[in-house]
Amino acid sequence: MRVFQVHDPRGGKWPIVLWTMGFVMLTAWLAGADTEVVSSASSLSVSVEKNNANIGDLLWLTLTYDLPEGGRLPEDPVVGGVEKLTIVEREVLPGEIKLRLIVDQLESFQTEPISLTFFDKDGNEQRIETAPVIIDVSSNLGEKPEEATLRPIQDIIPIRSRWLPFLPWAAVAGILFCIVIGWLWWRRKHRPGSILAAAADPPHIQAVKEIDQLVAGGLFEKGEVKTFYFLFSEIIRRYMESIRHFPAAEMTTEEIVRHVGNTSQDQEILPLLRQADLVKFADTIPTPDRKARDIEAARTYIRQTGPIQADALDVPHHSEAGA
Repeated sequence: MRVFQVHDPRGGKWPIVLWTMGFVMLTAWLAGADTEVVSSASSLSVSVEKNNANIGDLLWLTLTYDLPEGGRLPEDPVVGGVEKLTIVEREVLPGEIKLRLIVDQLESFQTEPISLTFFDKDGNEQRIETAPVIIDVSSNLGEKPEEATLRPIQDIIPIRSRWLPFLPWAAVAGILFCIVIGWLWWRRKHRPGSILAAAADPPHIQAVKEIDQLVAGGLFEKGEVKTFYFLFSEIIRRYMESIRHFPAAEMTTEEIVRHVGNTSQDQEILPLLRQADLVKFADTIPTPDRKARDIEAARTYIRQTGPIQADALDVPHHSEAGA
């Protein structure tokens, strides 16, 4: 500090201490002009939820204040003395401010003096204070942590699953299941029966055999005329479907007529289909001679439309012999 010196009239010199003291007092007054610590007509008290806590506990620190007439808190109240605390939540209520803090210190601690800043009725910033708060922190090691024995960290204990021993068997079962399913699929696709069925008889041979079996069954002679003509017309329709490549088995006779057009061979078989419709839907009973002519007409139609060897069709005609 620079010391000012003056000469008095008597020739002596001494420091002007008063000037220095006045300067210090003026600075202090200016510094306290904006914020004053007041106590008249205002009060502040602090309470803590509990003074004894463990590490990690959450505690409520409640500030209860009473401001002088016309006093008000700023929009964001400033609470001093809690800077070293970990505040996780704050609630501002009329006459009360609640701070929720987490205890994150290993030993008991004491806060700074708690203060609250407000504005008086003239708009000047004022501050009120209260005593510090002491919080005792209990050790998780007990009442005498210095005597506690810390145990070494243990290795992770492996947990053996109950179904783990059966995993290899489950894998084997899964593989066998896939093999069986694959084998069944291959067998169904390549079974000899399907190959033989596909290459057994051409349509004209199959139709002749079915007619012979129908005649040998004797349905007409037994009086089951409707059944006989129903099966008879189905044989002709399936054969026509196989050689003409249209769904004759699912069509009515009139639809077949429109579909075949003027094909002479197909026109010759249409009377047989109409006769079958009369038997099935109009209860017409044809004579045995008419039945024999219908069978011969079917054989002729098959012979004319399919590459049939003579021997294939030269089979005994049971129906005609019987007729």
